[in-house]
Amino acid sequence: MNSKREINEAWEIAKKRAAKNHSDIFILDGRNVLNWNDGSVKILDKKITRANFKKLNELAAKEGCNVNSIVSKLITFYKKKK
Repeated sequence: MNSKREINEAWEIAKKRAAKNHSDIFILDGRNVLNWNDGSVKILDKKITRANFKKLNELAAKEGCNVNSIVSKLITFYKKKK
């Protein structure tokens, strides 16, 4: 039986190979999340600074939600103001 660490490492390797060998189908973002490459997303920045990530977490905690919700709200607000 494989340990959890070995399984996680195998999954990480599989994701990297899939993104490299099938870049027309998959995108591996800066957080090592494998996404479908449907052409609608262009990754401009792969990293967020530690300070900005901390600020996002603090704002999410203050608003009582998670970082994904905060980012979605910010994008919606930005689109409305445009």
